[in-house]
Amino acid sequence: MSSSRLGEVGTASGNAELLIDTPSDVRFERAEVEGGTRVVVGHNGYQTSHGLTHARTFHLGFEGRALRGEDVLMAMSTDDRRRYDSAFSASNLQGVDYTIRFHLHPDVDVTLDMNGTAVSMALKSGEIWVFRVEGDVETSLESSVYLEKSRLSPRATKQIVLPGRAIEYSPRIIWSLAMPQATPSAVRDDEVEDLQMPVE
Repeated sequence: MSSSRLGEVGTASGNAELLIDTPSDVRFERAEVEGGTRVVVGHNGYQTSHGLTHARTFHLGFEGRALRGEDVLMAMSTDDRRRYDSAFSASNLQGVDYTIRFHLHPDVDVTLDMNGTAVSMALKSGEIWVFRVEGDVETSLESSVYLEKSRLSPRATKQIVLPGRAIEYSPRIIWSLAMPQATPSAVRDDEVEDLQMPVE
């Protein structure tokens, strides 16, 4: 299930659809750490339904060739654990299923490699990136769509899918996205963009 839902058409300006039932607590934290930058984001969008808060940690190396990530679902308070226990019981004690999805740009040529333990991504620039997951996680590729304002119809694309099952109060999945050392950086990687970072 999604942590938010689309409202009815016309509920926002310009006849757009407005997100409703959104998380009430969204967090962001950024810090310079040894070897790179760490960003931690999280929201409580599954707290009411399952007693779970989602947190994702990114660690980007200073060289820009490796991104490590960790996704955690946490039942943090006593009330959260009661809600989680209720959802766990409703699953006949099989665990609460969840799925992590990474939607890719249509220009990315993606293939499942190494007996499903890695995903190779070839960019138009000629760069190759490899996505891997730690542990016994059945990685797969599924169809997805990419929406952009300049097109009337969505563009077909792919998504990386990581299924899991929560049988404890804080399940986690650790993943990485890295450029092999033999792959040269594209020219675009040397261009500095003026990114607007949130001010704390």
